[in-house]
Amino acid sequence: MTHWMKHWKFISLIAIVLLFSCRKNLTVEQENSTVEEGYYNSAPRIQQAVIGGYVDLRRALFANYAWLMYGEARTGDVKVAVAYQQQVANQQLTSTVANLVQLSDWGYFYDVIKDANDVLDIVDNAADGVLSSYQYNLYRGEALALKSMAYFYLARIWGPVSSAETSNFGVHLTREEVVNQAIQYATEAQQLVPWILLNDDGIKSAALTAVRFNKTAVTSLLVQEQLWLGNGQNAYDALTNTFTNISTDSLSGFSLAIGEDRRTEIPLAPLSASILTMPLATFNTIYPDGDARRSSMFNISGNNATLIVKDASMVELLTEREIDLLFAEAAWRSQHLDEAKEWLISAASGATEDYSTLTEETFGDALLLERQRMLVGTGQRMFDLIRFSEVSTHIPAFTEADVAKGAAYWPLSAKSMAGNGWAQNEFWK
Repeated sequence: MTHWMKHWKFISLIAIVLLFSCRKNLTVEQENSTVEEGYYNSAPRIQQAVIGGYVDLRRALFANYAWLMYGEARTGDVKVAVAYQQQVANQQLTSTVANLVQLSDWGYFYDVIKDANDVLDIVDNAADGVLSSYQYNLYRGEALALKSMAYFYLARIWGPVSSAETSNFGVHLTREEVVNQAIQYATEAQQLVPWILLNDDGIKSAALTAVRFNKTAVTSLLVQEQLWLGNGQNAYDALTNTFTNISTDSLSGFSLAIGEDRRTEIPLAPLSASILTMPLATFNTIYPDGDARRSSMFNISGNNATLIVKDASMVELLTEREIDLLFAEAAWRSQHLDEAKEWLISAASGATEDYSTLTEETFGDALLLERQRMLVGTGQRMFDLIRFSEVSTHIPAFTEADVAKGAAYWPLSAKSMAGNGWAQNEFWK
């Protein structure tokens, strides 16, 4: 079977799951999905439950172009061809426009967590012989990774949020507690998922690996979480211990596959032609003349530069090209400046700057710039500004005092706060 036939086979499975997957409600507390007792009695049926988690993650990030609105669109780096883009760029996040109200709702992320916890129960209670050791480890690892990513997004978007775990259900967690919880799940997942996934015939599949959690992607997620908490040495150890002596053909990023969805706010083709543009003045500032990324990443026409999307059938979230950037940051934050510069120079192939002269004081700004350049379209820009404490520098609407009051985080919808003891953060009140 060809590469793309394998890929579309996976997308078809998503379509099947979508027939049975629906939004529950918008708070942490969620209704149980009605599933016939004994339904999950085979590996294909258990895999359906796993895919349901990816479906809800796709909804969480694609609804109203959420991954971009939380990322580059909010910082003004890119423009998304939708009417509410400018309100987001202007930080008018408490608007009553339906799209913005939806973006202020954390429900889809908690759907992912519930899906993942259901899968963990299903896998652990599967009858003997139903799952091979490979399937058991993969499905359990995927569920843990999905849960880790959902919590990590919640913490980066809203800051403090609620736990949806049985042991502390509904407990209000600080953003640090949320990310620590996410790190626990990612650490376990990293040991379970393979570098390359197998298809139903037991053959390694690059196409399947690209749209499911794999060891490269989970490691990247874990390292991002460690860096978010300032754990530079932990991030450095995770990278060096995992990627030592690994061949490049074992590496893979993580993307969400595109497909139809019964939810009307989920775009069918979120990266269709001309959906992401950058004003030419902004583009020239970020990518100066001579930067090789100008032509390899964008098409320039008139007063706009349009992002080149090489494969519109998926949306990249954790990319292979970020690995060198993560190595650079982890090395820098663990006092290995010379090594950090080597990684940054490797990552920034095509840049006009001479990064060999960077110092401890100037390295952070150079790294932040390269992350802006190389990760455009992945939705990480705003999170990077928060993590590097550069929000007020790059978003003129906010002062340092505003940021201290919670301006960098997204406001919560009234429905998300109903009945769980949460109140709007100080700034968005």
